[in-house]
This record gives sequence, structure tokens and C-alpha cells, in this order.
Amino acid sequence: MAGVPQNEFATILNGIRDFILIISPDQKILEVNEAFLKHMQYRREDVIGKKCYEVFQRITRKSSNCHERCPLDQVVKKRRHCQVELSRVDQKGKTWYTELTIFPIWEKKGKILKFIEISRDITKRKSDEKKTREHLQKMVEERTRQLKESHEQLLHQDKMASLGKLSSSVVHEINNPVAGILNLVLLSKRILKEDSITESELGVFQQYLDLMETETRRVTRIIGNLLAFARQSKIEVTRFDVNELIEQTLMLNANLLRLNKIRIIEDLERNLPLIRGSEDQIQQVVMNLISNAVESMAQAQRKRLTLKTCSTPDKNAVKMQITDTGAGIPTAYISKIFEPFFTTKKKGKGVGLGLSVVYGIIEEHGGKMYVDSTEGQGTCFTITLHTAGPS
Repeated sequence: MAGVPQNEFATILNGIRDFILIISPDQKILEVNEAFLKHMQYRREDVIGKKCYEVFQRITRKSSNCHERCPLDQVVKKRRHCQVELSRVDQKGKTWYTELTIFPIWEKKGKILKFIEISRDITKRKSDEKKTREHLQKMVEERTRQLKESHEQLLHQDKMASLGKLSSSVVHEINNPVAGILNLVLLSKRILKEDSITESELGVFQQYLDLMETETRRVTRIIGNLLAFARQSKIEVTRFDVNELIEQTLMLNANLLRLNKIRIIEDLERNLPLIRGSEDQIQQVVMNLISNAVESMAQAQRKRLTLKTCSTPDKNAVKMQITDTGAGIPTAYISKIFEPFFTTKKKGKGVGLGLSVVYGIIEEHGGKMYVDSTEGQGTCFTITLHTAGPS
């Protein structure tokens, strides 16, 4: 520095706590202050006259990132000072992070005379930032876990609500064949009390047994479907046929549909590509939509429930439509029906979880769900699910 004696200049330089280097245009270190030497654990002879990038890798053989983001190049290119963050390795191999500012000193002819580098240690700040990021990441992971548990609880709560309604309906569905079997058993016992059984009566016995077998198998099938829907197993991803799933769900709801005098119209495309996902959860979707459709048609004069399936032209997805002729959804509610706990039902008739759970299941499967409704005419839910692809 012109006009300042060397000893005074050194005193000023060493009195500054920031790390200071004076570097020539060819990147040689001309001067450093004591703060830099103490912090990096170097001697003056280790750095004076050496290239700046060599100092930080010569002894430890570990490179700093100076050569990748050389601030001197940026100063020359932009012709003004610049600030960067660099990592530097001391003699013991420890990595330090510095916030570094380079100021150019210009000659009168426009050439750079030297560079003044002022830096400060930001290792602690970097460490604190890392700890903060790790803490935030743990918080996000914990929150994600809690949300997943909450979602599973909502799924279970909604399923149990559906199961309760379904069970009361299935009781009647099971009661009819069981009552028929009981009558046949009583009739058979009465016949057996007689002294002799004729050949013709043996033929009647065979008919009774056939009827009992048929009705027993029907009860077994209904109970099997009910248990399959009620099971609390982990999500099992399988390949399944949407048409078969719809048929099983309609069988479970047969008595509910019959009691409400609902006419079922099936328009199912045969040989559909298989879907990959949780068959149990997709059945829950269909169960919810059928249940909602039945309730919406309670006061309707024309009660039609149409279930349609088809594949997209490229066979990469399957569409499923469930259409009713019920009360429809008011336009003001369309944007809210998939929100948790939103319901248009009277108090005590529902908690508003059904459609939000349905929407969540379809989203988890990577599918899409749309609703088209006209108040007083009916509602159509369209679901698109990706196919399983070749096995």
C-alpha cells in the first residue's frame, strides 16, 4: 500500500480478524495476515510466493474447490469484485468453509495490479445449517409418518362405516337361503319319521339336497366376499380384473339394491386389461360409490344404476363409470365433495369421509377421478386406472 510504511502495514493487516491474502495476477500469494496463518495452521514460508490453489492441497493432497470456482477468473471477467463460498483444507486435513470476497486493484493502464482476498470462517454456520436441514428432514419424515397413519385410520374408519351398512343388508341376503335350508331340513326329518320311504320320495330327497347345496354355496360365497372386504391386511398389490371386482361388489350389495328397487345396468367391456393395485381398496371405492348412489336415488321415481367399463384406445388404462339417476350434486358443492368431513347428509347419517377416502385411494394408485352431475337428474363418477402391463 503506497504511502504506508511496511511495519505499519503489517500491523494493520495482522490486527484484522478476517483472513486476508494479497495475490498477484499470476495467482501467487504476496502477503497474508496472522489470522489466516493461525486459522489454517500454516507458516508464512508455506504460503508466501506459492500459488494460492497449491497451498490448500500441497500438504494434505486433498483439493479445495478453488480450481472449480476460481473467484479470480470471475473478477477479471466481470471487472468488479465478487463473493463466493469455498471449501479449504488445512494441514490436518480438516475442511473449512469460507465466505470469500475478492477485490481487484487496478493499474492506471487498466491492468490488474493485484487481488485482495478477504474471507471469514463460516464452518459453524454451515454446520448449523446442516443440523437444521437434518432436523427439518426428520420433522418432515415424522410428519409424513403421522399423515400416513392418519390416512390409514381414515381408510379403516370409512371401511368400518361401509361394513356396518353392508352387514345389515347382507343379514337379509343370508337369512333367505338359511330359512329355506332350515325348512328343507325340517321337512326331511318329518319324512324320515315315517315307516317307509318310497322310491319317489328318495327322488324328492335328492332335490332337497341339491337345493340345500346350492343355497349353502350361495351363503358361503356371500360370507366370503364380506370377510374379504372386512379383512385388515396390509396393502397387497396384485393384478386383478375390474369386471370381476364389480360383479363381486354387486353380489355383496344385492339385497340393498333389491330393497331399494334399484335396476342395475351393466355395460362391461369383456377381456379388459388387468389393473395393478390393491384390489381390496378399489373394491372399497366401488362399494362407497354404489352406496352413495343408492342413497341419492331414495326419492327418485326412476332408479337406474349403470356400471360401465372400457379400455382406452392404447390399452394403457381402464375407465370405470358409475352413473345414477338420483338427486344429483348442487353446483356449489361439486368442488368440495372430495374434501375430508364435507357431507350433505343429515346429522347422524355420515361423517363425510367416503368420497375423500375414495379420491385418496385413486390418487395413490396414480389414477384420475372426475365427477359430472346435474342437480335433480343424477351423477356420474368416472375413474381411470393404469393397466398392469405385460406380466
